This record gives sequence, structure tokens and C-alpha cells, in this order.
Amino acid sequence: MKNVKLQNLRFFVAIYEERSISAAARKVHATQSGVSVQLRDLEDQLGLSLFERVSTGVTPTKAADQIYHRAIRILREVGRLEEDVSTLSDHLTGEVRVGVMPTFARAVLAPVLSSYCLANPLVEVKITEGYSALLIQMVLAGDLDFAVVPNGVFPGGLRSTFLDTDLELLVSRQPIDGVDGSVDLARLPPLSLVLPGPDNARRAKIDRYLGEFSGGAHSILEMDSMMTTLDMLRRGEWSSILPGCLCLPDLQNSDIHLYPIVKPNLTVDYMLVEPAARAASVPTQHFVQALGDEIHRACNVCRAHFANGQAV
Repeated sequence: MKNVKLQNLRFFVAIYEERSISAAARKVHATQSGVSVQLRDLEDQLGLSLFERVSTGVTPTKAADQIYHRAIRILREVGRLEEDVSTLSDHLTGEVRVGVMPTFARAVLAPVLSSYCLANPLVEVKITEGYSALLIQMVLAGDLDFAVVPNGVFPGGLRSTFLDTDLELLVSRQPIDGVDGSVDLARLPPLSLVLPGPDNARRAKIDRYLGEFSGGAHSILEMDSMMTTLDMLRRGEWSSILPGCLCLPDLQNSDIHLYPIVKPNLTVDYMLVEPAARAASVPTQHFVQALGDEIHRACNVCRAHFANGQAV
């Protein structure tokens, strides 16, 4: 077998993840014919057929399944080697493209940006705020270096890492009669709830919880704007279920009432998602570490607040 080129592996991984030669060509910024040539070269070098052509694109063979997992490890290691060489200079340089949910945009992200940008003035940081479905697609397309999203079922081409678990809180402008501290939804009357749309990863878990444990038929207003959701809460007619990290500024705010949801506890797991076949740059690794530390700190603050029996 001749030496396999890295370009062959990059194009193979793109085809495997996209299940389409044309989509893979767009992903790697190459022509469709160029990607096809690279695939044929790799198949000739290996003496194997890696894909079956079907009407909707291509389907990997069993050989391709095995080669894919080894190929992404090789490409990650090559990426790490390139980053090791590039950081021999005194200062980090480059670009970090970050995807965050509105959960973190209110209270978690700013402290990270302030310290990171001060320490790394030559790194260009680009932030995209969005819900999980959009952020995941942007990571897959190569438009983001990583994103932090709620746990869920992630498509191929991504690797995920658990960061922390946050409380989900029932948030209301008006106090709830008879409730002091945590809230059992099965014992509450029907509520008017502002919830994110069905593409939000948290929504599916909230719907299952309400279906299994809630005692009332709640009125639901779907809202994929966190700013408008918070405005609706301030007006006093609607409540919502929001992550604790989003509610950190309200822990000492007597105008907003926060109730952890129990029996059983309703929580959200935060996951870091990255491209499976690409190693994170050193500037990106530093940002991931700083953001993960701040998320951990915020989750601990929220848990400690309610563990001490405090309710706002």
C-alpha cells in the first residue's frame, strides 16, 4: 500500500460525515470532481471500496466505518502538532469562534471574555449566540470551533464532553401561593408558561417532565427569544422554566421568584461539542477551559443557593 495522504483522509472524513460527495466538497471548499478524485486515490491505495453509491448520496462500507475512527484520530493529532509549532512564539494568535446559548449570554460569558481578551490581545474572538440546533449545525459546517449546548442526541462528526449539571427553575414575577422553596409541579394549578420552541434541546426534556409529573394542563407560549421571554416574565402574567445559570442576576432580586423543580429534580446537562476530526487550536483550548470553569462556578453558585434553603 502506498503512503496515504492527509488530504485523502480529510476528504474521506468529509464524505463519511456528510454522506454526500457534493456536500463534502462544499464542506472542504473543493470541487466535486476534486473530492471524487481524492476518494478514488484513497480506495486505490487501500485496495478497498469505501462507499456504495445510492440515489441520495453514498453509504459507507464496513471498511469505511473502521477507517473513519482511525482517520479522525490521525487528523486530530496532526492538528495538535501544527498548533504546538504555531505556539512557540511568545503570544497566542489566531481566531476563536464560539457558539453559546442565551443561557450563558446573560451572566456567564462576559467575565470570560473580559479576562481572556485582556490576557490574549492578539486572538480574535467571535461569538455566535443561538439555540442548540443552530449551533450544532454551525459546528458541523466548520463555522464554529465549538459550542456549548444541552445534552441530547448528537449527529456524527461531533465529539461531546460533559461540562456540568444545572438546575432548571420555575421563574415567576408573582409568588406562588403555598410554595416556599422548591416546587412540585404535580401540586400546582395550570400555569401560563413561556417555553422555547421544539428545536431547542431543553424543550423535549421539559415536555416529557410536564407530561409525566405535572398535574395541570398548562398554557404554552413558544418563544425563541430569550430577551422577549424575560420581558414577558417581568410583565407578570407568564412564568417560565429557565436554567439556573441564566438566573444568576436574579438570585437576590426580590421582584423575581425562583423555584427549583423537584420530585424528581428537573436539571439540564451542559455539553461541549466540537468537530470530531479537527483538533482545537491552542487559543481555542484556553477559551474552552476558561468558559468551562465559569460554567462550573455558576452551576455551583446556583446549587449552593438553593441547597441552603433560600428561595427568591
